Amino acid sequence: MSTVKKSNRPVVSILMLFGFLTILITGLLSYGLRYNSLLSAIHTLFGLAFVSFGIFHLKNNLKPILSYLKTPRGKRWAWICSLLVVITLSSLAAGLPPFQTVVDAGYALKELKPVDRQLTETFYTRFKQQGKDLSVDIKAGKHYSGPGATILGVTTTGIPQMAIWVEDKQGNYLETLYVTKKASNSSYIQSIFGGDDVRRPEALPHWSFARGIKSDDGLMMPSSEQPIADAITGATPVSSFDLRSVIEAKHDEVVIKFEVNRSFDFNHVYHLDAYPNDPVYSGSGASAQPSLIYATTVNLIDGQPYYFMKLLGRGHHSGKDGKIHTDLSGITTAKEMVSRIIVEVL
Repeated sequence: MSTVKKSNRPVVSILMLFGFLTILITGLLSYGLRYNSLLSAIHTLFGLAFVSFGIFHLKNNLKPILSYLKTPRGKRWAWICSLLVVITLSSLAAGLPPFQTVVDAGYALKELKPVDRQLTETFYTRFKQQGKDLSVDIKAGKHYSGPGATILGVTTTGIPQMAIWVEDKQGNYLETLYVTKKASNSSYIQSIFGGDDVRRPEALPHWSFARGIKSDDGLMMPSSEQPIADAITGATPVSSFDLRSVIEAKHDEVVIKFEVNRSFDFNHVYHLDAYPNDPVYSGSGASAQPSLIYATTVNLIDGQPYYFMKLLGRGHHSGKDGKIHTDLSGITTAKEMVSRIIVEVL
């Protein structure tokens, strides 16, 4: 009878191979596709399994690895790998190309997929704040999405930029509950490959002027140098969504406002040549129908539980002012970006 103990290395190696292939495939799919809970679960579970097998493999090969590190070549590569890790992490933290470019390219790929308006997302902002809990339920309309920017000859699916904020009954700005990530720091698709910010003052002019904070370049919209805090920002929802947030304002009644705008949403009035002498509208090539502003007055103490927002008007087509322009005669598909907005005091 043989007393030689069978080695577990072949089994571990095979398991690591299958684990590696699984996390490779799910990682590539996650990079190019929108979030999927099943795909994320598979990637996470097999990733944990791969790590556990890797620890076992490392334990069995620790002596050879340590001996490699004692050689001049091993020491050199250890320093190189350590330096690469530091450079990669610090570059991602600072949002520097080409590392951030790889991340942003994944977001651009996700936008190539048509929007499924049957989905409803729920996300939270300001969850650490103390105040009155609020829900803003927004149902996507049939023109919530449409043709967006063209990247390498491929036209992406454009989805809106938006902001939700609170004012008092006299129209004074109080606090922002949510603003989309691109609008919060000028991280538009054209700027993800490095270079200067793409500035779009026409995106959400009523919100940006109400907020009253001017960036260093003189525009009211936030920039990468002066971004909005992460606690109230997030990626643009790909479909209908329910925002859960907190109002800190010490008022019995407040006005909840919602501004929405989708670039490249051209029509017979707001087209590429509509304002040839306007450097913002004609210069960006993205400005189309102006933003739309909705609002409702909410009683935070003893009012009704639900409030429907009403369309008040539009923003300036190139963001020169923060006024609500009530003339909607040239607005067509932009009115169908959202079909209804319900505010609920929780």
